[in-house]
Amino acid sequence: MSTGVLLAFAGVVMVAYIVPGPDWVVVLRASARARRYGFLAAAGVQCGLCVHMAAAALGVSTALLHSPVLFTILKLVGAAYLVFLGAQALWQSWRRRRGDEDEAEPPPEEPAAGLTPVRVFRQAFLSNVLNPKAALFFVSVLPQFLDPQGPAAAQVLVLGSLDIALGLLWWALFVLLTARLSGLMRRSGPRKALDRVTGTALVGLGVTLVATS
Repeated sequence: MSTGVLLAFAGVVMVAYIVPGPDWVVVLRASARARRYGFLAAAGVQCGLCVHMAAAALGVSTALLHSPVLFTILKLVGAAYLVFLGAQALWQSWRRRRGDEDEAEPPPEEPAAGLTPVRVFRQAFLSNVLNPKAALFFVSVLPQFLDPQGPAAAQVLVLGSLDIALGLLWWALFVLLTARLSGLMRRSGPRKALDRVTGTALVGLGVTLVATS
């Protein structure tokens, strides 16, 4: 596998990371709470990609995406989970008291009510694993960069590892930048607005996923 191929693949991967999607929204919402939550969400997303990479190397993703029934089930489950996360964010924004907008800013890195590290990681991990578009990347885009003369599984692991490594760099920068606003976002008013925006975005992404053939 040549250096040119690796650089071309890296360019495609970075474009995919920069374009907002479910992972983008989940990590943004977590990092606005606290920087460590943002890193946990990013780790959950990348662990989800490890699952897709392993499945692609083993041929599981290809078999799944060539089965209309299984693909539809995965798509519906993934869409339902995104809608659930979005509805949860909207509910949290609506139940805040109207007088909370003027409350004092909490201390830095103060945990949000009901939010735990395990929950943050689990939500990010599941949102990625249940996203069929992530699996589609590994069986439609990634194969375009494979050398037909070489072992497919090994090349999938190499390119997939490059994808995950670049993702770790991207999410680290993303979290560091968005976490700078976390002090503002921990105030009730901006946090309510963020919950409504990200909640609506997640519900919209879930509906779009169902509507996409």
